Amino acid sequence: MLKELPEYTSGKFHLYRISTDETKDFPEEILIDENMDIWFREISVFDRTRYEFNQGGIEVTMKIRIPKYSDIGSRNMCEIDGTQHLVYNAAQVRDKNGFEETELTLVRPESELVIV
Repeated sequence: MLKELPEYTSGKFHLYRISTDETKDFPEEILIDENMDIWFREISVFDRTRYEFNQGGIEVTMKIRIPKYSDIGSRNMCEIDGTQHLVYNAAQVRDKNGFEETELTLVRPESELVIV
């Protein structure tokens, strides 16, 4: 039986790593360019999930799936169409055909970070 390969056609994001610049008087979080664009598939955010996050003051902007990538987590920022989205959670999952993927929950950052 031929399995259907996952498609990542919703868009792509540019990946950044959040770092702390301690060279100034006050440490500042900055974005380091990982020089990587990753294609993704957008998935539904259920109303219950959105509600639970909103109760904690967190705004979920998107849930997406990408090909398996273990080196992404809560110290990463995704830029999609010029907008920054903070990676809140990264989970390793399998799709219905058994292909390994990484599911990302993206949230609105408290503030936009400077890219260096």
